[in-house]
Amino acid sequence: MHAEKALLRKKMLALRAAETPEARRLRDRAITEAVCGLDAYQSAHTIFCYCATAEEIATDAIISNALVHGKRVCVPRCERPGEMTAREIHSLHELIPGKFGIREPQADRPIISPEEIDFCIVPCLCADLQGFRLGYGGGYYDRFLCQTSAFTAVLCDFSRLLRTPLPREATDIPCDCIVTERQVHSEK
Repeated sequence: MHAEKALLRKKMLALRAAETPEARRLRDRAITEAVCGLDAYQSAHTIFCYCATAEEIATDAIISNALVHGKRVCVPRCERPGEMTAREIHSLHELIPGKFGIREPQADRPIISPEEIDFCIVPCLCADLQGFRLGYGGGYYDRFLCQTSAFTAVLCDFSRLLRTPLPREATDIPCDCIVTERQVHSEK
């Protein structure tokens, strides 16, 4: 199972690396509009959203939209290997380079309990139609998501939305919807 996931990660990273900046920009804009148009997003009070790396689907516009609309926003902070907390922010300017080069809030930002979160936005390398995602293999998001009942959206490039089920382990947590630049696929 681990070898199968590792091979799939390698393939998806190669596909992602081949994307042009213009294609990424157009995709990111379409995904931002789709997320911000979701009923679950619009009705949410507290949003948890990943801070994208340069290669991932951009989330700054989603975070900014949530802040402008008065939502409580929290983003991940890696505390120890395998452990991630949600920390409240009021501006993207509060983020600093953290572990793995990913922007994160400083340690003094308030921790938001997973139970307080209404809507989660998580990254993936690819996802399947059942809502399972393939991440980077650290298990950070699966460990976090099992602590919340929030509606969870995974952002995925349409070309990496798989029609066949991903290899799964008991610890893999499905998401409620997959948002691509072409469609929103939801089981709820």
